[in-house]
Amino acid sequence: MRYGYHMTLATALLSLVQPAASQELQTIKVATTFLGLWDTSQPTLCAERGEFKKAGLDVQVTSTRGGSENVQAVIAGGMDIGYSPGVNAVLAASMQGASIKVISAEFLGQNDSFFYVPADSPVKKIEDLAGKSVAFPRPGGAGEAILLGLKAERGIDFKPIATGALDATLTMTMSGQVDVGYSVPPSVLKEVKQGKVRVLFSGDDVASQRELTGRVVIANSDFVAKNRPAVETFMKVLDQCIDWAYANPDKSAEFYAKLNKIDADVAEKGMSFYKRQTLAFGPLKNLDKVVDHAASSGSIKEKPTKEQLEKLIDIVYTTPSK
Repeated sequence: MRYGYHMTLATALLSLVQPAASQELQTIKVATTFLGLWDTSQPTLCAERGEFKKAGLDVQVTSTRGGSENVQAVIAGGMDIGYSPGVNAVLAASMQGASIKVISAEFLGQNDSFFYVPADSPVKKIEDLAGKSVAFPRPGGAGEAILLGLKAERGIDFKPIATGALDATLTMTMSGQVDVGYSVPPSVLKEVKQGKVRVLFSGDDVASQRELTGRVVIANSDFVAKNRPAVETFMKVLDQCIDWAYANPDKSAEFYAKLNKIDADVAEKGMSFYKRQTLAFGPLKNLDKVVDHAASSGSIKEKPTKEQLEKLIDIVYTTPSK
């Protein structure tokens, strides 16, 4: 009798444990712009460490080739979250009626973007850009915003050209199809180390870009409405993973080098472009300036109203103050 009681109790306890252990993970599909950059690689690093699964999420990461492509993937519904598209691309889509939400800032400033020339190029300084062609990835992205800001600040007449992927941009720059290339670490840092190219200027050389949110995290509106707790969990876990990455630079550099198939010293150099605070989640900074840039650049035909911005922006998580 006592044996039967213990079996019944054990069975009851097991039934309480089993659902948690066998609970189906909730899938979240994430489109990240240019997987392999330090900041955009964080969802992948977190997933590989198994932290999302511990929180009940199956995070599947796909790479896109620029801000506009990232936004379109979310609009179409194939992706639930868009990681790191430029604000201009997001505003343009929103003003056209796209059902998306900005759920967080992703990167502050433009310290990770740099522009380079072949070592023997006659272009030695920013003022030499007059009449030259300067690369950026895709319309509506952060790279284009840097060039438009530079034009406005310095009054230099050069020709921005969308060149797509970073490897293709390097080929076009070295072959003379474009005068100035564009990159983000760790791409092209090997060529810098070898002396094949020279860094001409970086995004933070454009004053208007330093203290504003240039890239964000977006989500499909329907997905946020139906899965808000999961979205909040995704952001919180990812934020904790980023903390871990900065607290364990050696292990992070090993992952980063493997992901990009580069040497460890190049990986470490790439990581040095990013300060932890620039990856903090939360409200967008200097949004009014971001909107002004989008309007002046032609990314949007008219500025969104206060009501339109309130409808677009829905911050689900903010990095705690340290």
